Amino acid sequence: MLFKIFRDFLSTPVATCFKRSESGTVTVEAVLWVPVYLFFFVFIADVSLIFHGQAKATRIAYDGNRMASVGVFETAIETKDAVLGRIQAFSPSASVNTVFGTDDITTTVTMPAADLAAIGLIPRIVNIDVSVSSVHMKDV
Repeated sequence: MLFKIFRDFLSTPVATCFKRSESGTVTVEAVLWVPVYLFFFVFIADVSLIFHGQAKATRIAYDGNRMASVGVFETAIETKDAVLGRIQAFSPSASVNTVFGTDDITTTVTMPAADLAAIGLIPRIVNIDVSVSSVHMKDV
């Protein structure tokens, strides 16, 4: 009985027009592809912000080592505190280690990527630590 009603419906002009009409296919394709594009955009945005944070941390560590090299900072603790103060503006969970060697100054900054990513949608990316290191020779 139900099959007969369905078969009769398929032979009507309305059903024939509906089967042949392709209007709305773009909407269906957009609904299928938009999540893929959004995921890809979020991935690119998060990775870009992580690399930007890494570049900023490298520059801050370099500047701190340079200032210690020319005598602005006298000790490793002063250098570490100055670098950490600037790093914590964009990575509150960062850690800094500064070592004064005999002829060089080494500063290592470690930051969780979760501090740097905007959305953090992909756990594999935000669960890593970003580490940068800068070595500068002491001025004589």
